[in-house]
Amino acid sequence: MARKTTEDSYSGKAFPFTEARIAAARLAARPEDADAHGRRSWGDSGCTGLKLVVNVNTGSAAFYYQGKVNGRGIRRALGDVEVVSLIEARAAVNRLRYDRSTAGLLAPRADEAGDDGKQSPILAGVVDDMLAAHAAGRWLPGRRRRQGPPTERTMKFYEDLRNATTKTHEDMTLQEFAHKLPDIYAKLQAKAPVQANRALQLWRNIFTFATDSGLWSGPNPAVATSGTSRMTKTPELPRQRVLTDAEWKRLEKAMAADQPVWRDLFTLSIRSLQRMGACCRARWSDITLTAKDAAWRIPAADMKGRAGGHTIPLTAMPDVVSMLKERRKLVPKDCPWVFPAIEGDGPVESYKSAWQRLLKAAKLWSEDKDRRPRPHDLRRTGGSRMVTAGVPLNVVTRALGDAQSSVSMVAKTYAVVADAALHDAFAAARVQATRRHRP
Repeated sequence: MARKTTEDSYSGKAFPFTEARIAAARLAARPEDADAHGRRSWGDSGCTGLKLVVNVNTGSAAFYYQGKVNGRGIRRALGDVEVVSLIEARAAVNRLRYDRSTAGLLAPRADEAGDDGKQSPILAGVVDDMLAAHAAGRWLPGRRRRQGPPTERTMKFYEDLRNATTKTHEDMTLQEFAHKLPDIYAKLQAKAPVQANRALQLWRNIFTFATDSGLWSGPNPAVATSGTSRMTKTPELPRQRVLTDAEWKRLEKAMAADQPVWRDLFTLSIRSLQRMGACCRARWSDITLTAKDAAWRIPAADMKGRAGGHTIPLTAMPDVVSMLKERRKLVPKDCPWVFPAIEGDGPVESYKSAWQRLLKAAKLWSEDKDRRPRPHDLRRTGGSRMVTAGVPLNVVTRALGDAQSSVSMVAKTYAVVADAALHDAFAAARVQATRRHRP
């Protein structure tokens, strides 16, 4: 009898899991055997309900629990094989199978203590510890490998999100919160789906931190995908709002009649394609206005993601150079900021009231938030102009200061057809139609 090859050994739907066989199965996973999502799965013939799921494109693998309760399918992620051992995965499956049995309903296991008998910590303390560790740079969520602690803006985002979505539940123990999480998420998602997406990521980070700190064992409840407690993010479409040429002319007219600081600030954003945060924090020490060397060198600390600094070649924008030279005359010589705050020693930070005033003056204000132009739309407008001009997407991505891996995102967000290009397209179609109907 011919001996089975390694690939033949894993051609079926199940095999008895061992650490060595799991490693071999990952190597044997072939694209032609994968599902529509590029995943190949096997069941553990030694533990009913335990599944191994391999992504054939990346080679990553994770354990899942899959079974039925009252005729309804249950599927829950247990964790990556690099994080959760086979022994831990089987123990988790046995626990889940017991909890969903009649015996588990009649005599549930203690929820307030883990297998080691320790009391489950209060959620508020865990969140406090996570945010403190993150602010100090001792712990980073996800797989990010940034240097140094996060910015104050990032930490404020986490605090605001915590207060809006989690604070009212923080008197619970971590175990209680895990049990009630599907219901908490469902209520928030029905009311504010985008905020629910952000909250779900926060909760995933909380339980990941708790696991890393030895405060939580078992699967992360914030990544549950079972039929009864599905917690998946609501799809978010990228905003594609750009200012038309007519809208920008009206806004320019309104800015010309307002304070020069706002005209210059918003003009710098649309011309340099940079975020408002970077424009507000622009320093004279980072700007060279000499004709042949004119450039704005933005430090990594002012760039989103902080993967590295970014340079804007001002030699290609003489009008911006002229604008900055005029600003240099208006700003005191000892002030380091291009746009100093009206009060205080720092840079300008609050520009929302000025933006609202300008929109109303330009008759661009709308009660519909989606239709109303936002300051960030200036960056998108500048980027879409580049795309319309035929600049390759990878070059536009670099001009924006984004990572080259973001080209697909740039295509979705910035490849917006400007009104002038749309006019030319219809005109070209009319000319072509006229030629075809000539005798």
